[in-house]
Amino acid sequence: MASDELPDDGYGYDAPPPRPTTPPLRRGFAMILALLSLAVLAVYGVPFVAERAGRAWEAGRAEAASAALAKLDDQGAVGQASRLFRLATAAVSPAVVNVRSFRGGGGLGRHGLPLGAPPTHEGGRSELGSGVVIDAENGYIVTNNHVIQDAETIIVRLGPRDDVQARLVGADPKTDLAVLQVKTELKTAASWGDSDKLDIGDWVLAIGSPMGFDHSVTVGIVSATERNDLRIAEYESFIQTDAAINPGNSGGPLVDLTGRIVGINTAIITQSGGYEGIGLAIPSSLARRIVEALIKDGKVTRGFLGIALQPLDGEAAKALKVPADVEGVVVGGVIPDGPAARAGIRAGDVITALDGRKVHDPTGLRYVTAELGAGIEAPVDFYRDGAEQSARVTLAESPTNPEIAPLGFRVKESDAPGPDGKPRTIVEVDRVVSAGPAFNAGLRPGMWIIAVGEARVGNVLGFLAALRDHDLERGLPLFVITPDGRGVGLHIIGPKAFQEQQEQAMPPAP
Repeated sequence: MASDELPDDGYGYDAPPPRPTTPPLRRGFAMILALLSLAVLAVYGVPFVAERAGRAWEAGRAEAASAALAKLDDQGAVGQASRLFRLATAAVSPAVVNVRSFRGGGGLGRHGLPLGAPPTHEGGRSELGSGVVIDAENGYIVTNNHVIQDAETIIVRLGPRDDVQARLVGADPKTDLAVLQVKTELKTAASWGDSDKLDIGDWVLAIGSPMGFDHSVTVGIVSATERNDLRIAEYESFIQTDAAINPGNSGGPLVDLTGRIVGINTAIITQSGGYEGIGLAIPSSLARRIVEALIKDGKVTRGFLGIALQPLDGEAAKALKVPADVEGVVVGGVIPDGPAARAGIRAGDVITALDGRKVHDPTGLRYVTAELGAGIEAPVDFYRDGAEQSARVTLAESPTNPEIAPLGFRVKESDAPGPDGKPRTIVEVDRVVSAGPAFNAGLRPGMWIIAVGEARVGNVLGFLAALRDHDLERGLPLFVITPDGRGVGLHIIGPKAFQEQQEQAMPPAP
């Protein structure tokens, strides 16, 4: 008999039907999802975390710096650093003056303000600069030559409504320095420092009257020393600084943190006409010697070797058999009977040192020679035919704008654009005596002397050498270029030849 009981399948009669099995997740889809998550995290999460971490780090750094500064301030270090600048300024600033020079009828108005056109550098009626008192008892003030050059009147402003007229004691255009003197009571003077102790990175302050703002102070560091061959002055060894120097600073002092003068601010290198981070000052080691000479003698006496100088490059060194690692200056020519000639120096020698001081270029040798002064006997080291030699030379006095007295004119070296557009040295007529032999022959100031007879001349040294072949009492043949560019041959009749002509032209005595 069949049973009507259903078999028990383990779920019971009331159990729900079984659920369908979920299909497994595909592995590729999971990888894509993970990569997208990582990408989102990289794009948004990492920068967010980095920014938060960076802010926290900067905040921590700022907090630490503030704490350190507070600690230094408690110890007085911050105040001491600022105090150094304040003290250096206070030590020198009262000795800094405003200097104005006037030409062509300029004068003073109310409270010493200039009449007429404002100060310009393009031939205007007045020039603005600065100066520094270096001797209060005698009223001596140092400034730049270009500030007072050709001035008819020089006014020094000591303070508000305290303008006094100054006289020129002496000027040296070759270093762009001048000394003024005022006859009034001066309360303070600045002291000279030692520029030879300056090094790159040292703090310095520039004090002066930029744009007419008296007693302005700027600060910077020494960027370089012994900058030369800039064609700003004939004798150059500038201190370069990034302390702001602008028109009107010329002649003011550059000061170290001991409150002493280490330089006289002179020029800027600029394309805009204003401050661009490169200022130049004459070092005190040079300025002090020039100033003392101007006060004592009214002029500067420099040493003179009597040679023409040429740079030593690789090609010249090879031709002259000089070792490749040697630096020096090639002797391009020697004045007969000059100091170098008497010491046995010849054209083609390569001078490497004078008085034990190494020379690297013509500017350096000229600077050392001038600084030694006239009458000094010094050793000179040089190479000749590949062999190192030494001699002793007695320096003569350098001819400064030589005066050709028998013929009544004076010459100087100047710069002129060459055929390639680069500046070159020329011999320029500086002064001509009215009604003298040179004047009567048609020579005028501003003309360039290209040749003496058949000998071409390119500098004062060559000009003086060429004169030795002529009797100046009888005359001098010249070829000159006039200011309008014309080449002209002139023959200056000397006093002896002129007298002979006059005697020949006189009728015989009855």
